[in-house]
Amino acid sequence: MEIYMTLLKRKPIAGALAVAGFSALSSGVSAQMVLEEVVVVANRVESNLMETATAVTAFDAGMRDQLGIENGQDISARTPSLTVAPSRVGIRGVGRTTVGVGSDPGVGMYWDGVYSTETIFGYSNFLDIERLEVLRGPQGTLYGRNSIGGAINFISMQPTDEWEGKVVGEVGSHESYLAQGMVSGPITDKLSMLAALSKIERKEGFQENISNGDEYDLADREYASIAFKHLTTDRWTNSLKVFTRDASTTPESPYVLDAYSTDYIQEVFDVDTGEQLNFPGIFPGQNFVNPNQGMEENNPALRDEKYVSVDRKPFVENERDGVTFISDYDADNFSLKYTFGWSDFNYKSDRDADGIRAEDSRLDWNQLNLTVAPGLALPVSLLTGYGVTPNDTTRPFSLSSETISHELQLTSDFDGDINFIGGLYYYNSEEDQTLAFIEHNRELMETYALFGSFIGAPVDVEGGDLFRGVGSVDTTSYAVYGQMNWDLTASTILTFGLRYSYDEKDGDDSWFAQWVGDPENPTTYRSIEDDWDKFTWRVGVDHFLSDDHFLYAFAATGYRSGGFNLLSPSGGDQVGSVDPENLLSFEVGYKGSFWDQRLNLTTAAYYYDYTDLQVQKDEVVDGVAIAIYENADEANAWGLEAELAALLAEGLTFSMAMSYNDTEYEDFSSLDSTGCAIGPLAQGNSLAPLCTEEQDLSGNNFTLSPELGFSANLIYEWDMMSLAWRAAASYMYTDEQYTSPFNNSYDTLDSWDRWDARLSAGSTDLTWEVTAYVKNITDDRQVILKSEISTTQQVAEYDLTEPRTYGIRLTYNF
Repeated sequence: MEIYMTLLKRKPIAGALAVAGFSALSSGVSAQMVLEEVVVVANRVESNLMETATAVTAFDAGMRDQLGIENGQDISARTPSLTVAPSRVGIRGVGRTTVGVGSDPGVGMYWDGVYSTETIFGYSNFLDIERLEVLRGPQGTLYGRNSIGGAINFISMQPTDEWEGKVVGEVGSHESYLAQGMVSGPITDKLSMLAALSKIERKEGFQENISNGDEYDLADREYASIAFKHLTTDRWTNSLKVFTRDASTTPESPYVLDAYSTDYIQEVFDVDTGEQLNFPGIFPGQNFVNPNQGMEENNPALRDEKYVSVDRKPFVENERDGVTFISDYDADNFSLKYTFGWSDFNYKSDRDADGIRAEDSRLDWNQLNLTVAPGLALPVSLLTGYGVTPNDTTRPFSLSSETISHELQLTSDFDGDINFIGGLYYYNSEEDQTLAFIEHNRELMETYALFGSFIGAPVDVEGGDLFRGVGSVDTTSYAVYGQMNWDLTASTILTFGLRYSYDEKDGDDSWFAQWVGDPENPTTYRSIEDDWDKFTWRVGVDHFLSDDHFLYAFAATGYRSGGFNLLSPSGGDQVGSVDPENLLSFEVGYKGSFWDQRLNLTTAAYYYDYTDLQVQKDEVVDGVAIAIYENADEANAWGLEAELAALLAEGLTFSMAMSYNDTEYEDFSSLDSTGCAIGPLAQGNSLAPLCTEEQDLSGNNFTLSPELGFSANLIYEWDMMSLAWRAAASYMYTDEQYTSPFNNSYDTLDSWDRWDARLSAGSTDLTWEVTAYVKNITDDRQVILKSEISTTQQVAEYDLTEPRTYGIRLTYNF
């Protein structure tokens, strides 16, 4: 599946419309509009996009400018079967299970061929990215690591042979500003360079703290890159790219859209055994007090979703530096390519974890009773001397990683019927992660210590730790691969591919949880190591019905390495591990042009058979809710995808993309340990079957896998008043989906849609262009991710799309 992108001859710097994988512009319609071949590297070698035997959607720089595509949400809304949520990318229902150290994504991210576990959509609005390709389906033969769901290629712009560049300035709603520049050209006859610089800032936030007027959900992103290309000989080229990115800013305090649970929680015992299920003020099975008890002011987001009322200002420090070196040698009958990548990534954040102001808290221990002897219950305040003890809880989080990779690739170009591509691959990463919940109110910590004394359990009064987990993992991966193409006839090609992958992980962690373990040795230290290997293969056939009609079919396997549930108390002194994920897939596709190449259509149908599918869920372990992942024994999925573009009249182009995905767990049972505390199913009993017995999830849908997705775009171009004009309108729709494998009402994301519009005018040679735009015209903020219950607030946390934004952009090309 892809869009057949075309280039406007009158606007070579911008290219032409390509929506969700293809566009249709015809040389027979206007002398100014010429259909040009678009080359992609989906199969690791250059090929005509309409003759590439895989489902791939491509977005070039021109198409992104015309439709205002600037981030992952813009890409996913126009790409069949692609879902992008914060830190999670999925294709056809398969993606990243959890951001926890020890896990791996299911969709590989490749920047100039270098694999990354971090999403890179929001760096600079794709300033120096020539083309972005979304490959759907397992890339188990040619791609480096964990591309069982697909791969996303970011291809950088290359230094040019003549000096040129552009400057972009933009002002918009919410006091947003953008300033970007790029210059490229030759330094010597052999050496050329490209430099890019970007600053994106939004000073008026999407979220307001009603307690002090502060605004959150701001933007402040800086990016810089410099690339060199050296023609060492007529056959040998060496390229180097260095980049740095800094996104230190004030993010949102978690959006909470539900009413608080404000009733006082009294002590509860199991009626059959007399076992104490909770202490006063604390939900059964958890060890953080509910801060909302007794509150007279309810959640301000019930009045307006942008409102919060918190004490502490959130912050994020997000930095990444990277280097890519590529050495490419072309001989008469083969080419040899070496790719080196290095990256250093650091992320730190902190926020108000209780989600309320201390002065709004009515957590009054005069209202809460503790049983000190059979038949004798006393107000907790009598035992501690403390009445109201509001929460002051923070959630610091940090992640750092250093990665390095090497790949050597040999590609043949023989005159005969058989050619091949093969390679060797090495990858290593060292990752460290810390997560904590810290209570800064000493009086509340001393109340916790009182409770802990009844059961002989540790409480960190001095440090204030309610939970702290520290983990690290060293990952090493090796692979050798090869794929052969055999021109069986002039119109039929057979493909055979094989890859051997070996993955090794060495991890360790430590964790402390309030009221858990030995007071003398409250911190648990663990270590684990494991390795996995797998052969994956691909067998396919491509057939050209004619010059304008192409069919392909293939069977392939995919593989994702196993991993560990580090930082989770699950397993006690043993780290929980997850088995590798395996996939057998089948796909058939058609690509064709009609109406004298004024209409392009691509379709694909696929079927997936999974073994040990890796699934994320939130689990309460010893009172702490932590994201973990586990295996579903059997699962399957099937789907249909289609993309169409048509030049309806001179200058008028319509395009659309759609996908239908049916995903299902076939053999999967799991425990919903959060179920007894969530929404309408809350039972206030940590021993209830709802949260103590495994549920049969057979027939449930995959998480973050909408059944239906659709997008449509209309672009009209014309000349008037000696200016070149362009108007564009887009509509995008995403069906409802689930955020957990339990598919309950409280983890359902509703369906949503969005309208965007743009109007541009510029010089006919496009030296300059002015664009006015509005995104999310209806100003509906949609939920794109939702957590399960919080152990601090007893409510879910939400991630939302941006509200309506608008602005004016000026581009000057030189």
